[in-house]
Amino acid sequence: MTLDSWAQAFTQALSNFWNKIAAFLPNFIATLVIVIVGLIIARLIGRGVAIGLTKMGTDKLCERIGVVNLMRTAGVEAAPSVAIAGLIKLFLILLIVLSAAETLGLERISAVVDQIVLYLPKMLGAIAVVMGGMFIGHHVQRGVGRTMKHFGVDYAKAVSQVVYGIVLLITASLAINQLDISTGLFDLFFAIVLSTVGLAVAISFGLGAKGVASQLISGVYLREQILPSEWIVYQGEEGVALAVGSVNTLIQVGEQVKRIPNAELIQSQFSTRNDIEDE
Repeated sequence: MTLDSWAQAFTQALSNFWNKIAAFLPNFIATLVIVIVGLIIARLIGRGVAIGLTKMGTDKLCERIGVVNLMRTAGVEAAPSVAIAGLIKLFLILLIVLSAAETLGLERISAVVDQIVLYLPKMLGAIAVVMGGMFIGHHVQRGVGRTMKHFGVDYAKAVSQVVYGIVLLITASLAINQLDISTGLFDLFFAIVLSTVGLAVAISFGLGAKGVASQLISGVYLREQILPSEWIVYQGEEGVALAVGSVNTLIQVGEQVKRIPNAELIQSQFSTRNDIEDE
């Protein structure tokens, strides 16, 4: 090969190199502008979302329904509003990276980022399902607890917690399904737990609910008839009514505190001091 041929080949290679740089440079500059502007916009939107959620009381609501405790258990120390804003900011940044990869012609990177971008909304949906489920569970727990306390049920707190746990299990199943994760094993476990609880409740009601129901109804009636610290006469003894529970009534006779079943107290035809004075 002559010297002229070498010179021509070198010149051609150098020309091709500069042509590729000249073709790549506009795309690189456009990508750089997209990334810089996109990061600024993502940061502003993230900050705005965090401020807006804070003013809407999202942090207080999440703390009240237990989301904050769940986040602390998972090792997340940020406030819920900041965490949500961070996820939205991450979503925007991934969109920026996807746009930049497509502009530069990086197809493999673009495909990977595209899959992440498509999956992130499902994660946000799962988080929304969890927060909504915990919110509903919190109010259902309070409603059940208040209703059972109104009827004087001693184990109202335990029952309300069981109801809250069932709502959380349903919420977890919905959240996992939102993430396109197979819930077959979880659904089987949930069905077994629910069936076990239902069977236990059915057996307990079948074996002894009649007597308990009688005591509960008697307790509701007695709370309308006996006031706290009111003097009552029971089987010839006079004492002070300390409390009317769901099953028993506590009466202090002298220094002794007697626990009398509600149904038995009604059947004994007790009387109060007010009834005696009226006579």
